[in-house]
Amino acid sequence: MMPAPTRPIPFRLRRHARAFARALALSILACAGARAGEPPDLTTLPLEQLMSMEVYSASKFMQKSSRAPSSVTVITKADIRHFGWRTLADVARSVRGMVVSYDRNYSYLGQRGILRPGDFNTRFLLQVDGNRMNDAVYDQAPVGAEFPLDLDLIERIEFVPGPGSSIYGSNAFIGVINVITKTPGAVAGTRASLEVGQDGARQAAASVGWRSPQGSEYLIAASAHRSDGRDLYFPEFDTPAQNHGVASGLDDERGQRFFARATHGAATLSLIHANRVKGIPTASYSQSFNDPRTATTDRQTYVNAAWRSEAGAVEQLKARLFWGQYDSFGDYVASDQARTLSHDGSSARWWGIDASVVSTRLAGHTVLAGIDLQRDYRLHQYSFDIAPFHSYLDDRRSARRAGLYLQDQVALGETVLLNLGLRYDRNSGSEGVWSPRAALIWNPLEATTVKAIYGSAFRSPNSFEKFYAFPGEGGQTGNPGLREERVRSAELALVQEFGENARVSVSAFRTALSNLIAPVAQQELASVRFDNIGRLGARGVEIEYERGTPGGLTLRTSYSAIRVSDALGQPVNAPAGLAKLNLSAPLGAGGWRGALEGQYVGARHGVSGTARRHVVVNANLMRARLLPNLELSLGVTNLFDRAYADPASIEHRQRVIAQDGRRLRARLAYAF
Repeated sequence: MMPAPTRPIPFRLRRHARAFARALALSILACAGARAGEPPDLTTLPLEQLMSMEVYSASKFMQKSSRAPSSVTVITKADIRHFGWRTLADVARSVRGMVVSYDRNYSYLGQRGILRPGDFNTRFLLQVDGNRMNDAVYDQAPVGAEFPLDLDLIERIEFVPGPGSSIYGSNAFIGVINVITKTPGAVAGTRASLEVGQDGARQAAASVGWRSPQGSEYLIAASAHRSDGRDLYFPEFDTPAQNHGVASGLDDERGQRFFARATHGAATLSLIHANRVKGIPTASYSQSFNDPRTATTDRQTYVNAAWRSEAGAVEQLKARLFWGQYDSFGDYVASDQARTLSHDGSSARWWGIDASVVSTRLAGHTVLAGIDLQRDYRLHQYSFDIAPFHSYLDDRRSARRAGLYLQDQVALGETVLLNLGLRYDRNSGSEGVWSPRAALIWNPLEATTVKAIYGSAFRSPNSFEKFYAFPGEGGQTGNPGLREERVRSAELALVQEFGENARVSVSAFRTALSNLIAPVAQQELASVRFDNIGRLGARGVEIEYERGTPGGLTLRTSYSAIRVSDALGQPVNAPAGLAKLNLSAPLGAGGWRGALEGQYVGARHGVSGTARRHVVVNANLMRARLLPNLELSLGVTNLFDRAYADPASIEHRQRVIAQDGRRLRARLAYAF
């Protein structure tokens, strides 16, 4: 039974919301094929340019996407504007083969049927400009509102499916996400934006970019967001002593982000800082229900200093020195009679270097060689009652990660490329791991590309999985003996272009995980422990169609059919079918542009319940020049107000977690 939210929207507001939603949908559908009556939007990349777009993340050097050893999906800054996406999770929902679950605290990514409860996005490597965002304790990739960068600052996002450990090491297990930020020159001048929405949501952001007479470029950006959230009803807690199952005002969220970047010649220095606090309405981890003290905080800082040699040289060198911190903690209220407040969390600090060289000295070869070193000098996990003070956990450690990699892209004639990569990693607490990848890329015709890809990747067990321990119900037992997960994947992909403005991509894949790490219930202790539970297999087919018109219409639609065989005999959070539709088009001669996206997600089995299949439609309407330098965007999520839910995890009493109904928002942006 799926819980439904309480505190219904007043009838008048619902009527206006429905009218707005219908008008927006009809406008977009009716005018989708219209030609633009205004000058072309300079931020819209023509599709023919998209077809030959160069990508970086598949090989760690720029190459045409058709020559990359993976089926890369690129999301541009124009896509982000047109569809009004606000988080990285919003973007991921539109990418073929990807599924997102939200438990009203964090968002979790799945790829091609693999999304296990309790993995904290550890099977994806998330980078910003090549700088690792996964923290050092949980190896988690922050993709929801805790993602530390405003999407307005993003130039493009590259989603690289499949194993990537051959050049990235641990956590590049089933995918790599690389976020490329705008250069200071692309955000020159002063800009400000203001966004408001339902449930008391509001956000303010500002940025300034400039160029010095000496040629240096600078960018400073900051933002703050807040949402009051809604009252939510959970039937599992529907008793008089628990406010009849209503969590009042606990879905709130607030945060701040700061980004600074300076470039001078070949050198770049960047700083990212973010803080996010989120209320927990679900009473996860056996907490007392409807207590306003329960909340989690994520505080991150990343510093990155990079240098690269002149582009076009026979040997191109890159070097990077980085430092990071990630403090993740929460206040949790025990369900005992005293409602004891506990503070539980982690503190991670790390620094490292990486260097690589790309050489084209040998005819027909593009050779990449590199080294990564990271020192995790603080891995602190703690848990204690505040009053009276009682400590349950105070675990302090340090660790090292080191990797060497080599890759060669060999041209075998004019139409065939062979990409061979191999990496060796040695991380603290694990034996050395080899990660190979091989890809054969064939262009039998100018408009046809065939890729055969095989790769292996690994994920080292993180400190949380190995050493976190908390006694009692809802707690966890450590397991220092965990071994690294392994995955082997094979993919056959066909890309057929039709003229300059359309293409079809078809991929068939097979993925096999071994030594799968997952939380396993310990019945005697009413707690969980992470164990290597065995194998998991997934196979499927993806098909995607992309098209653009000279009038500015863009269409991207995909379908994924997936079959998963789980180690415990029950596929978890693995939909058998995923369908995505993203349509964007100018609307008549008034300068408006509309975007419509639809997402179908098949039924997913959770730990204790099943989330039914659902379709969600979102829409966004924008006008780039409402007034000189002023942009307006109006958006609605869950346009048809469908009731749907995501599977709950092992820490929840709920069988599924209900998601939001229709929500409206408006945004104004001004360039001074």
